[in-house]
Amino acid sequence: MNPYFRHFGLERDPFLDTADPHFYRTTPALAQARERMVEGVLESRGLQVVIADPGTGKTSLMAQLERELLGRDDVRLGKILDPSFSNETEFLLGVARSFGLALPPRSPAALKNALKNYLYDAAVLDGLTLALLIDEAQNASDEIFEVIRLLLNYDVPQRKLLNVVLFGQTELRKRIESRRNLADRVDTWITLDALDANEARALLAYRIARAGSAAEVTALFDDGAVDTIVTAATGTPRRLLTLAHATLRDAAAAGRPRATRVDAEAAARARGILLAPQYGVRGTAPVDAGDGTAVKLRRRFPWLAAFRAR
Repeated sequence: MNPYFRHFGLERDPFLDTADPHFYRTTPALAQARERMVEGVLESRGLQVVIADPGTGKTSLMAQLERELLGRDDVRLGKILDPSFSNETEFLLGVARSFGLALPPRSPAALKNALKNYLYDAAVLDGLTLALLIDEAQNASDEIFEVIRLLLNYDVPQRKLLNVVLFGQTELRKRIESRRNLADRVDTWITLDALDANEARALLAYRIARAGSAAEVTALFDDGAVDTIVTAATGTPRRLLTLAHATLRDAAAAGRPRATRVDAEAAARARGILLAPQYGVRGTAPVDAGDGTAVKLRRRFPWLAAFRAR
């Protein structure tokens, strides 16, 4: 059975939800965020925090930062994908392993001392910059946040021995701000915003081109399908890609030469996204569930106003 994307003459699946650098599309805001993070690490500024709603690209941005830092001989990088360790000892061992350091289980005090010696030797004697990237940081316990604060205390004149970049969902900000002694150590706060309609359309076009097509988006989706996908995604890249994938897959299964609004609306309904056709001439918008959801969305994404009924 041929993959659905072959039906449309594509070489690869354009909407696979992974942090594949081949499909990564930057924007001026993302480029600025990456530059600020790299600068903060190289200047050994200590702690940086990236906040984003689920599906808005924080893990992809972390992958780009990782690739850039790994390309430097003067940087040693560690990474933790989920800091939900059960206790302080497990977290310290996880930090050590992320840098390739094999430490036997021992007391937290002994582990901290061993890490401090390692960081000093690498940063001062070997002249390296050390950075620890932590994804899904909102999952860390209060005990882990305290350990992170203590690790950030390790320094020499004019530089930190360890730089930490936390990536997390919106609740991470409150978690950090509630700990003033940690919040005061944040050198840079970065918030990833949702895509506007033009950025969403550009991402669809970029993905299709990178999948091996020289055709325009409208060769694969009719205008109604694009409008529906962009509106239903409400600026979330992951949802945009998921809806585009499902829309093309259903169109291919039906043998259509390109996806239609019907395919896109079916994809949205299958994922519990309610659409109200009365909102637009060509587009659709989320139904107001009675709790002001649609109003809130229009305030957050002003371009939705273009889809109001005349």
